[in-house]
Amino acid sequence: MAGSIVTVENVSLKYKKTVLTNVTISAEKGETVGLLGLNGSGKSTLLSAIAGLRKPSTGSIKVNGKAGFVTQENALIEELTAMDNLKMWTPMSRQEIMKELTETELSILKVSDFIDLKVKRMSGGMKKRLAIASVLLSKPDILLMDEPLAALDIPAKNDIINFVDSFSRKGGTIFIASHSEDLFKHCSKIYLLKKGVSSLLPPGISPAEALDD
Repeated sequence: MAGSIVTVENVSLKYKKTVLTNVTISAEKGETVGLLGLNGSGKSTLLSAIAGLRKPSTGSIKVNGKAGFVTQENALIEELTAMDNLKMWTPMSRQEIMKELTETELSILKVSDFIDLKVKRMSGGMKKRLAIASVLLSKPDILLMDEPLAALDIPAKNDIINFVDSFSRKGGTIFIASHSEDLFKHCSKIYLLKKGVSSLLPPGISPAEALDD
């Protein structure tokens, strides 16, 4: 695992009950890593541990860079506009934020199209794109995404997939917990989490086949 930007070695973690018992995974700069598993398999717990929000019971997690975590719930304030939500994550001015949203890879998310709309009036796709943008304003090297395509329409899914590809092409590292076959096609490698243990998905085995085993 020399040269890895994220290294998880022999990690176990208890949260009310034992969730992870022996997890070893790694990612290098520019890789998009998929985390596959049934509900309750520990995907979200693993992401939160990589983000530094949970401490492993045993084993080690080494993160060589700044990590940003896009949770499944979208940490947004419903009564505020997109711009006001973004300002909570950065000291940048409105003009500086707009420049980031329109002149960097964040333009793929099209948040500038609804920048003055209140969150409570947004679609699920808008909320997810805004949540991703809020995390990306802090310029993380590593992006952790928990079910980023859940309950989204096709245009929103395509925007997020296109962003994932752009982020990794520019050297960013991504971990994605998902059930989406479409999203896994864009991953450099996929780890299966099953009964608290991790295994690298062999070439030629689809995520659906791995879950059925």
